[in-house]
Amino acid sequence: MKVEVETINGDNSTFLTLERKYELLIKDVRKYEGELADYNLALDKYRSDTKPEDIEALFMHIKNQNDKLRTHLDTLFSEKRNIEQEIQESEE
Repeated sequence: MKVEVETINGDNSTFLTLERKYELLIKDVRKYEGELADYNLALDKYRSDTKPEDIEALFMHIKNQNDKLRTHLDTLFSEKRNIEQEIQESEE
């Protein structure tokens, strides 16, 4: 039985290690998929003779939307943190 327990513990340890590696690798895959999509989009725009000014205008539009969203999310995060702090103070 001790051998079986040691085997199971070893398998669990191996599983956890492999699971962490998997999560790191899947993050890399998602990052590279995003980059590939960006490159493919740029290549499609190049092939279709899209004007660089149009691409830059689209880029600026998307950038502005991202900046607005980032500001909004930062505000929400700050509000959440303040509420959590108030809850903690009330519990104390």
